[in-house]
Amino acid sequence: MIVFKTILKILNKLKGMLILYTFMLVMITFINQTSNNETSFLESKPSIAIVNEDDSLITNDFIDYMDKHCIIKNLASKNIDDALFYRSINMVVYIPKDFGENLLSNNVTLEYKASGDEASSYTKMLIEKYIKTVLIYKDYYSDEELINHVNNLLKLDANVEVKTKLETSKLERMTRYFNFLNYALLAGSVYCISMILASIKEEKVKKRTIISSFDYKKYDRIVLGTLSIVIFGIWLLYMLLSIILFKNTIFTFNGLAYILNSFVFTIASLCIGYLIGNITQNKNAIAGIINVVALGSSFLCGCFVPVEYMPDYALKIAHIFPTYYYVSNNEIIKTIEAFNPTLIKSLLKNGFVIVLFSLLFILLTNYISKKKQIIN
Repeated sequence: MIVFKTILKILNKLKGMLILYTFMLVMITFINQTSNNETSFLESKPSIAIVNEDDSLITNDFIDYMDKHCIIKNLASKNIDDALFYRSINMVVYIPKDFGENLLSNNVTLEYKASGDEASSYTKMLIEKYIKTVLIYKDYYSDEELINHVNNLLKLDANVEVKTKLETSKLERMTRYFNFLNYALLAGSVYCISMILASIKEEKVKKRTIISSFDYKKYDRIVLGTLSIVIFGIWLLYMLLSIILFKNTIFTFNGLAYILNSFVFTIASLCIGYLIGNITQNKNAIAGIINVVALGSSFLCGCFVPVEYMPDYALKIAHIFPTYYYVSNNEIIKTIEAFNPTLIKSLLKNGFVIVLFSLLFILLTNYISKKKQIIN
């Protein structure tokens, strides 16, 4: 109990940094909560100018069609290039003389200049859609009948409805929370364990422990057990925070999978912290180590920047960190709607890799501890 109480007293002095990590986690979560996650699509009309030198039936119908889907601006010829340059319009369409007649002869003489943005690409798609429709029907109909069939086909809209039980926006926010939790857990574990071990391994404290009747192996077991309680206590607090923030989704299959994944990573964080705490007892160096281990791995593995925006070379480097497999599991979990053997296999594979990392850190810690005991 003496060792347990001593470690808790040291931990009490370190609470400032833990509060800071928790505050950062909460702030990132609130920013994600207030961000716009609208997944619906609304058609926006691009602005265009039309220079028309033809007066055929097809040309007039084409202009009417474009007017329904675009905002047609009447501009003087001398102002068109400036309007296109300053993005006042997204495209200028040049309709030459005999355009309608040439189109019926499979000769598309239409020309245009585009601003090169998304709106101009959409306008180009509209133009190509009309022209292709005319080319399909021209061999079967003519004049008014051709125009009617073209318009009837173009009026048809495809309604796409994606049926899913997943609350994608909520799962996306929860994924970001648990991704950033990597940094809070890893930084908190390394900081607390390293500082606690540095304090109890000070020369004066170490000598008192050696000359006491306390069994040294038992002492190490108590220290490790207490540190484990501390780290899993921190993890439990973060889980309680997740219940408060995501009370409607945390107890779903996806939410429980996030919790289990973070629990496995907490074991790895404990092992990493214990390894670093045995490597160095220099309190001044611990802050730099946290930046390298926790902050560096979090950036490389997609905790701060979404994985889809990360360059390939960074993700290849990230494979050497357990964080990569933790984040990969979070990204998989948010897509699971029903039992999928392939996805479950990927989750188990990544979890197994994290456990292997933990075992590797334990072996390294034992090796370093034995080497230090021989030296001392």
